[in-house]
Amino acid sequence: MTTSLIFTTEPLATRALAAEIRHNHAHFVEALAAHVGEDRLGRFADVRAEYGEQKIDIAVVFTEPGFVVGIEAKFDHTLTEDQVDRELTVADHLVVLLLEREHAPEWLRYRERTSLMTWEEALECFPQSRLTLAEVRAARSGKSAVEARLRQLIEPAQLRLGPDWAIDSRRGGSGMPAVNFYSPMLGDAQLRAVLQVAQRAMPPAGDPVPLRFSVGVSVKADSTSYPRDPAATPMWVDAVRRLQKDVIGDRVDELHLSRRRPSSAHVSSKTINGRAHARKLAIVDHHFEDKDRWLTTGYIDWIVGPASQRMPLEHVGRLADALIEILDRWYRAEAEALLDAPP
Repeated sequence: MTTSLIFTTEPLATRALAAEIRHNHAHFVEALAAHVGEDRLGRFADVRAEYGEQKIDIAVVFTEPGFVVGIEAKFDHTLTEDQVDRELTVADHLVVLLLEREHAPEWLRYRERTSLMTWEEALECFPQSRLTLAEVRAARSGKSAVEARLRQLIEPAQLRLGPDWAIDSRRGGSGMPAVNFYSPMLGDAQLRAVLQVAQRAMPPAGDPVPLRFSVGVSVKADSTSYPRDPAATPMWVDAVRRLQKDVIGDRVDELHLSRRRPSSAHVSSKTINGRAHARKLAIVDHHFEDKDRWLTTGYIDWIVGPASQRMPLEHVGRLADALIEILDRWYRAEAEALLDAPP
C-alpha cells in the first residue's frame, strides 16, 4: 500500500519534526552535538516551535548549562544574513535545515555559530519517523533547486571573465533565483547583467522554469543618466551603440537576444523613476531607429541594454554562454573606447 503524504508544507514539516524530537530526542541530540560540541549542550530540557521574538522554526533547549540550538528550515524562501543575525540573538547556535547542501547560500559557510544539516540527515535520527523524506521533498522546493543549478554557472563564468568581475547568486527583488554579474569599473560606469527566472512566481511543480538574462551598462534614475534634453547623449547611448556594432552585429538570434522593444506605457511622473522613464523614452526616440529600440530595455535605475529570449532551465547553459560572450566582448570594447577618449 502506498503511504499517503500528510506533511507537505514547510510549517507542517517543521512542526512534525519538532514532535519527533520531543518523542525521541536521543539520536537527534547526538547529531546536534556533532555540529555544536557535546560538552556545550548540557541536558536536554525541551523543544519548542516558533521560538522567541524571531520566531525560529524549532528551538532545542538544554540546561546545565543553559543552551539553545535554533533550527531554521528552508524550502523555497530565501535565507538572508540579516535573518541569521537576528536569530542568533535568541539562539546560541543555529542549524540551517535544507533539502540539499547545494541549496545553502555561499556566505553561510563563513558564519560563526551556524551549521548545515539536510532533512535526510535529520530524519535518519528517527527510525520510525512519522514524517517522511518523501513528504519533505513534496513540499515546494523549486526555487532552491533552480538556485543550486544557477550557482553551478558561477565558477566557469568567473574563469572566463576573470577575477576582477563580481558574480553572485543573490535573489532579485521579486525573490526569484538569479545570478548577477558586475564588471570592473569603466570610469564612472560598469557593465551589469542578471540571469534569472523570467517571472515573478515559480511555475507549478513539473512545469518548465523559464529563464532569461538582461545585460546593460549601469545607470541611475537621475539627470546624468537621463538628461532633460532628449538630444543630449548620455554615456549609455554610445555604449549601447558599441554593443550593437562591435559585439552583436548580425548575431541577434545566435546570441539568443529578444527583439522585444521596451515598454512605452505611462509611468507616474510623480516618482523619480517615473520622471527618469519619461526622459529615457524621449532620448531613445531621438537616438535610435524604431527597429533598434530593443537594445534599450533594462531597469530604469540599474541598466540600459537588451534582454534575451526566454529559455527553459534545461537550456540555461546556452543562455549563460551567450551572456558571458556578450559581457566579455562588450567590456573589451568599452575599455578600448575609454583609452581612446580625449583626456
